[in-house]
Amino acid sequence: MDVRSISCVYFSPTGTTRRVAESVAAGIGSEGAAVFDCTKRTSRERVQGTFRDEVVILAAPVYYGRVPEPAVDCFTRLTASGTPAVLVAVYGNRAYDDALIELFDIAVARGFIPVAVGAFIGEHSYSTEALPMAPGRPDEEDLKMAREFGAAIRKKLTAIRSPEAVDPVKVPGNRPYIEPEGLHRLRRMRQNASVTPETDATLCTRCNKCIEACPQDAIDRVDVTITGKEECILCCACVKACPVGARRFTEPAFLPLLKKLEELCRERKEPEYYF
Repeated sequence: MDVRSISCVYFSPTGTTRRVAESVAAGIGSEGAAVFDCTKRTSRERVQGTFRDEVVILAAPVYYGRVPEPAVDCFTRLTASGTPAVLVAVYGNRAYDDALIELFDIAVARGFIPVAVGAFIGEHSYSTEALPMAPGRPDEEDLKMAREFGAAIRKKLTAIRSPEAVDPVKVPGNRPYIEPEGLHRLRRMRQNASVTPETDATLCTRCNKCIEACPQDAIDRVDVTITGKEECILCCACVKACPVGARRFTEPAFLPLLKKLEELCRERKEPEYYF
């Protein structure tokens, strides 16, 4: 089949998923990919429609082993008619658990035909200088592998008549999905504590970059020290965006979990592909 156009749909609060998805699109090759950025809540409401004669990349980060709810909300607004899809999950060097198979199931339910699936590594949302977790990733080697992944996808597609001729992609994971124990602990903790990044008012310069970075509009536009716990998805986009380090986690019960997570993320993981 001809690969005439590419559409790239992604949710990427800290930019790592976007960088990987764009590199995959570049590897597939075309005159340019149409980009549908569903990171911000207002953008998600506009991302909808039916995809047909194109290759669609669906890309999302992994939060606690699953596809984050805002990405699910975006992807389930889409429909397709036997459209080939490339599925990309970007995780913070711990594990992607059942995120790939969940992404696969969402795509199939919306009418896409998955032709390739990839798991890539990005700097963990919780990574800091004190507790580094895959800092600087995706790095140049990761992005090179993403482009090579895209080139392999193009080769696969040009060798077949139609997406229906593709052998089913076997994706690792569990059905029903298993929620990691860390997610259970976090949910229990958030019932009794405000586990969200907080603003140190003595450092804050009121530049409002945290407000603009937040995909959920969780930070009060008048008082940036107020963060809505129900809206916050712990993506840490606000932490990464703050130029003076005024946003951080301060809940004492949460800090030991961050230390444990840093220990689990020390061994460098490499991208995985499934065709």
